Amino acid sequence: MSEAVFGALIEGRLDEVEDQMEDLPEWGQHPQPASPLADDPLRAIALAGLCRALPNAEAIAALTAVGAVTVLHCPPGGMIDDAASLLAALLARGSGRPPVRVITLRAAVSARAAGPHEDALAQTVTAITATTAPHVLLVEAGIVLPGEIAAILPAPLRLGPVDGWLIAAALGLRGGGTARLRPCLPNDAALRALTPDQLRFALRHRIRDRQIAELHRIARSTRSNAPTLDDIVGYGEAEAAARRLTADLAAWSAGHIEWSDMTRSLLFVGPPGTGKTWLARAIAASAGVPLIEGSLAAWQAAGHLGDMLRAMRASFARAQAAAPAVLFLDEIDSAGDRGSADGHARTYRRQVINALLELLDSAGRTPGLVVVAACNEVEALDPALRRPGRIDRIVAVPPPGPAAIVQILTRGLDGALSVPVIDSLARRAVGQSAAAIDGAVREARSRAREARRPLSTADVSGALGLAAEDPAVIRRFALHEAGHAIAATRLTRGRVQEIRVGMAGGHVLMEEQAPLLTRRDLLDELTCLLAGRAAEELVLGSGCTGAGQGAGSDLARATEIALRLELSYGLSGHSLVHVADPARMLVSDPAVRARADRRLRTALRRARQLLAAEYRWLLGLADRLCAERVLTCGDAGLDRPDPEPEVP
Repeated sequence: MSEAVFGALIEGRLDEVEDQMEDLPEWGQHPQPASPLADDPLRAIALAGLCRALPNAEAIAALTAVGAVTVLHCPPGGMIDDAASLLAALLARGSGRPPVRVITLRAAVSARAAGPHEDALAQTVTAITATTAPHVLLVEAGIVLPGEIAAILPAPLRLGPVDGWLIAAALGLRGGGTARLRPCLPNDAALRALTPDQLRFALRHRIRDRQIAELHRIARSTRSNAPTLDDIVGYGEAEAAARRLTADLAAWSAGHIEWSDMTRSLLFVGPPGTGKTWLARAIAASAGVPLIEGSLAAWQAAGHLGDMLRAMRASFARAQAAAPAVLFLDEIDSAGDRGSADGHARTYRRQVINALLELLDSAGRTPGLVVVAACNEVEALDPALRRPGRIDRIVAVPPPGPAAIVQILTRGLDGALSVPVIDSLARRAVGQSAAAIDGAVREARSRAREARRPLSTADVSGALGLAAEDPAVIRRFALHEAGHAIAATRLTRGRVQEIRVGMAGGHVLMEEQAPLLTRRDLLDELTCLLAGRAAEELVLGSGCTGAGQGAGSDLARATEIALRLELSYGLSGHSLVHVADPARMLVSDPAVRARADRRLRTALRRARQLLAAEYRWLLGLADRLCAERVLTCGDAGLDRPDPEPEVP
């Protein structure tokens, strides 16, 4: 780059740059004699980033004013060193300007123990406040500025993200111009998703066509076959939350809303395989922004605690540099809870959670960075991780309903089976996870290939494990879940969002309840938990083993509540003593077992009486569940006014 072009670029005299570029040969003709900067595209990208952050002479003047403090946020991967040297060259050209002190904060410092990092930041702030000399603070992505320091410093100017404009400007130094080169590159979302090493590898070539071809190849290899929200239906509140977040991100990008007005983070909660990762990818794809993925398992694979924290910070730094972007944190409940009774690795867990809290706070202050997390058990998460500001909303992701299953099968089968057949399969597959259904489609295709014949309904049905349905079993499950739903509605235990049944069982999805419960609330909860068994006994004459299978069964949960009422909550009416682990006393103390059993039997009688008064409603709701398998609140009629009591 000639001195004239360099000076025109950094001072914002772009018309002079265009005039000098007009004499260059057309792109695709013989290459121009390469300037040193053209042979160093990463350094050229850093220069383009500086030009974008400091676009004119007024910006340069503001940077060098007496008492000025300018914060420049640099993408990871070494750009900070190029930016520092280029900035030094720029500032050295000024005449009559006060000397500017350039301070660099590299992310490598933040991967060490917290103490030296905080000391370095404190010393930096002290040095800035001790004089009126202008300062430029270059902060590499990955540095987490504590809240009190971030509040003192001005809003940062960003040299990134490394998008099509910056890369086209760098590659355009060989001729052709930024405007011509930009359409030849991958889209911005794909480029922002590239790691510094991937970018460095693609641009190692000296021939521009090879550089562009490598960028496309690497972008294709890292781009998953991500769905959009148009591919996702039937996920209830989780789908609605994803659509709102995508719409808000688009509105923010268009300048219609402030970043502070947005929901900036979501936590999807649900059993394994329900589609939490799928939803995160759909949010990013629908918004047209890169998806940066991280997990405790991936970070821990880096090595010991120091390596693990370094890997964690690198994921957040990459996402911040790529913003606008979606940072997806999978299996975040692996971080655990600092208050857990499990003393194993308590110090390790505390340091990991503290670092994650710090990084989530930093992410919340990064405009354009949306955090989407996923976990199986929200109760296993540290309360500080769940609070608004770090996680703005917690949304349950249930197994897919019939509409969602139809969508999965239709996409996977690609016209191999008719619509009525897919509808029938979807109705029978209710209760299975999205991952299981997706895997079953691949298994069905494998069976057909092995038999050297077209895919059949039997292949899909067999892969899904759909045995012949027993109407009696389905009806028992429908009565059981209808009993739960009616009791919850009549006792106002919260709004029923969805009821579903299938050969694998059933489930009632409730809205989130208040964490603090009174004695009456707990007694109502006992009644609701035993209402499923009560419905079976009321209509069919007996219950079945379903209410007591496993630690998460109705009887197991009801027994725990009854024990805690007697021994932990101080709400039994005869004792305020707290027992931390009442389950042990269930085995060792017959009197405790007898008191808990009395509470359970009382709750079961109460549930029977309640359902007897709603007998016709119970039968009608069970019949609809047998026919439709999944009902939402409005469909089930659970939000209507009280009906007239019906006695069997």
